[in-house]
Amino acid sequence: MKKLFPILLFMLLVLIAGQASGSYWFRVIDISPISMPPNSDANFTILVKGLGSSGAYVNLVFKNESEGIDVKCDKPIKYVFPAGVTKYNCSVKAGDMQPGNYSFVVDVAAKSAPSGKKTGYVEIVGTKHEKATGPIVSSSQEANPQEMNASGPQGSPSPGFALAVLALLAMSRKRWS
Repeated sequence: MKKLFPILLFMLLVLIAGQASGSYWFRVIDISPISMPPNSDANFTILVKGLGSSGAYVNLVFKNESEGIDVKCDKPIKYVFPAGVTKYNCSVKAGDMQPGNYSFVVDVAAKSAPSGKKTGYVEIVGTKHEKATGPIVSSSQEANPQEMNASGPQGSPSPGFALAVLALLAMSRKRWS
């Protein structure tokens, strides 16, 4: 057992290093506030942070846009460095809409990366630039933050790592039986 333990420990450390060397994880961390009158355009910024150990080209994907809202980016694909923040300059166009609060979802699409979405809000103000007092109108279905934390591999090793550890334990147990 004394000879087997250092070998198993070394193999475990090699597996951990292999998993850490290729983790791709990106998240939308900020969407600047947008307030605009109907039938107009506005510019805003989106910040994407690299949270993994490898950088990659990240594409912004816009989902669940409220009716009458059109969101676009001139350069939706940019390279995001690991532990770096990349700024995307985007624009939104509002149609003939009632004053109120509207929303859209920005998600990231990158090689082997989990979802890192965030909801952005557009405030449509009246013609006299008075703030809307009506209820929030949204076509997006926001997920519960607790569900989002439980759904993805956020900071935890991949399932392959756990499987490798179980295989090593089974092999060491079989050897001593």
